[in-house]
Amino acid sequence: MRQRRLGVFIVLLGLSAVLGGLLVPSQGGRAQSPGVSGAELSKWATIEAHDNGVPIHAFGYTYVYGVSPDFRPGVILQEDNKSPAKKIQPKKSWEIKNNLFGSTPAREPRGAANDDQPLLAVHLIDGDVLSCWASRGQNQPDFEPAWIRIDLPVEAMVSRVVLVGHPNGMGGEVLQLSEPTAKVKVGQAYPRKLEIRLSRDAWRWDTVYEADSYTPRDVASRNEILFPRQLAKQVWIIGKELPQTHQYGHSFSLAGVEVPDQDGKNLALVSRGAGVQVSSTHTGYGMDRYTQDNLWPTQYDLGFKWVRVGYDMSWLQWQYVEREKGKMKVDERTEAALTEAVKNGLNVVMTLDKGNWLYTTPARMLDSTRDLMETYSSQPSRPRGWQDVLSDEPAVFEGYLNYIRFMVRHFKDRVQIFEIWNEWNPYSYEEGKRYAKVLRAAIKVIREEYPQAKIMPASPGWMIEDNHAFLRALGEEGLLSQVDLIGFHPFYNTSPAHPAVLSFPETFPKFKKMMEGYGFKGNYMATEWDYFCAYPVSDIEDYWNIPAYSELAKAVYSARMSIMFANLGITNFWNETFQTMQTMRGLSLFRNQFSNEVTCPTQPEVVYYVLRTLSTALEDVKGSDIPVTFGDTRRKVQYFGFTRSTGEKLVALWLSGLMEEPAGSAGDFTTDVLIKGVKGQGATIVDTLNGTELALNVEQTADGVALRKVNIQDWPLIVRLPN
Repeated sequence: MRQRRLGVFIVLLGLSAVLGGLLVPSQGGRAQSPGVSGAELSKWATIEAHDNGVPIHAFGYTYVYGVSPDFRPGVILQEDNKSPAKKIQPKKSWEIKNNLFGSTPAREPRGAANDDQPLLAVHLIDGDVLSCWASRGQNQPDFEPAWIRIDLPVEAMVSRVVLVGHPNGMGGEVLQLSEPTAKVKVGQAYPRKLEIRLSRDAWRWDTVYEADSYTPRDVASRNEILFPRQLAKQVWIIGKELPQTHQYGHSFSLAGVEVPDQDGKNLALVSRGAGVQVSSTHTGYGMDRYTQDNLWPTQYDLGFKWVRVGYDMSWLQWQYVEREKGKMKVDERTEAALTEAVKNGLNVVMTLDKGNWLYTTPARMLDSTRDLMETYSSQPSRPRGWQDVLSDEPAVFEGYLNYIRFMVRHFKDRVQIFEIWNEWNPYSYEEGKRYAKVLRAAIKVIREEYPQAKIMPASPGWMIEDNHAFLRALGEEGLLSQVDLIGFHPFYNTSPAHPAVLSFPETFPKFKKMMEGYGFKGNYMATEWDYFCAYPVSDIEDYWNIPAYSELAKAVYSARMSIMFANLGITNFWNETFQTMQTMRGLSLFRNQFSNEVTCPTQPEVVYYVLRTLSTALEDVKGSDIPVTFGDTRRKVQYFGFTRSTGEKLVALWLSGLMEEPAGSAGDFTTDVLIKGVKGQGATIVDTLNGTELALNVEQTADGVALRKVNIQDWPLIVRLPN
């Protein structure tokens, strides 16, 4: 497999080619698209193949088709319509004037010096029992074997292998929040099924030990496995039936592996010339820097105009910016990625997040090879973690404000929106009052450094029970009149049939009115939302009450949600764009597949292409009330209206409720669509699932137009009505 590293990105300047109008009629019933050169992505992605004349771009090992694939070919959108369907060429971020779509990427690219990876395979052979390795988390114990291979520099007589557990186990300071309780700690996760093979030539292997119910003698110490003495150069340890580990899912995790020679001396050490390979590595929720480099530019391919950075495990967090007390520095690679994003058309929301161990009492210096660095594994042992420390320790509070001042001063030429903390839990009235002290002080600092900055309080959950106590507390403190945006995390995998989703178009205006009553005059952002799609589904009982949505359902429901937010004028951020380590949820726009060494090649899900089409199809729109009626009312059709600055009107519509699986199994629902208040000739319909556009048969009426015999789908269709 050819390795490709993109290195430092070169800023793309001066591009003005607009590809949105490149459409080619279908031939032979299949929607066609021109052979786009892909030059607009050549700074970040290579063209490795063509399918149907369309380039396949490679972002590292991730392959993205240049137009939307035919996820459900042969869909008839209007009866008796003989016009050919045309593939839509999606625009890139720099080509789009504006839209309300964005994402929270899985952290940001960073340099090697800041790439904290405490669970790498080398810890198995470094002789340090306080460091360890962990395989990538899996959703089921028998999803995929996890293995370790030790290569000795020369053949040796061996008769045992020792599996060494971490004496304490890593992850003891976990702030559980709403995460499920971990079964075992990192460094102490032994497989139930264990096999050891030896080889002298890495070709022919002898199984010297095999157990279907392996039980270590001591999970926190040395566990010898004996077998007949023989010559070996390679040792292959294969684990199956993996335990649930920390917050990672099912994993194989040890502090070390020893291969003693006949004199009892360990040969499996770097200092003895040994080497190690593993099936996979858990690189934390911040992932590895190679994947970050490769996938960061997929945001441009998606046509997103917004990016939210700086929250949990970000290299813009306080603990990474100030790694030596009193000295603040932004990772150069991270900064270059943000600068590039701005120059390529993205607007940045920067979250100024979390704490710093250098300021706690007692102060602590984390060891990047012995400590779990990520936010949810490295919080103070207090009921609310960093929130308690920030509220109770003046030195931490002052240090946080200094960090805010530095970040605003440093980024004010590229970032206009600053969010003060991510998810101040819980979202109660009392916690809102406590957070008000932080927000008030942060506002003062930001206004001193950058008076024109836009400020957003910490984003609470949407609170499905209609509980807005956290924000009401801020309003009573007089702070909502001093901020410019309100963010919230509305729905995580919430069923489209849930009353909170169905009623959102009615409840959100009431919420806005409540906020305006406290003097708020700004805009709103859904700073995190998503749908999950885990293959296989996690076996953790009732994990966040998630239904097992299919990949297609995830895409369809996400398109509906995006359109609803856009209609309400809410800038919305998918969470998270390309996360490869949160396998239990399957929340990214890419598939979590088999593990492969440290980096995990991943491919786009259906939702990737659907959201990319929406970014182009709903460019430069605002929500609008457009009167629409349907000739057949036996099934409920949900719809939202939009208007472009050109005067063009758009109507997005789909069958309400849960989608049928497989798609279309319930048969077509054909109805006339009557739209009032529209003048002019022609109309087109966009199929957001297949990424096609079709000229409609239109009938003029006394007060608008009639679109006869339209086949409404489970997924959104967008009707464009020129002025």
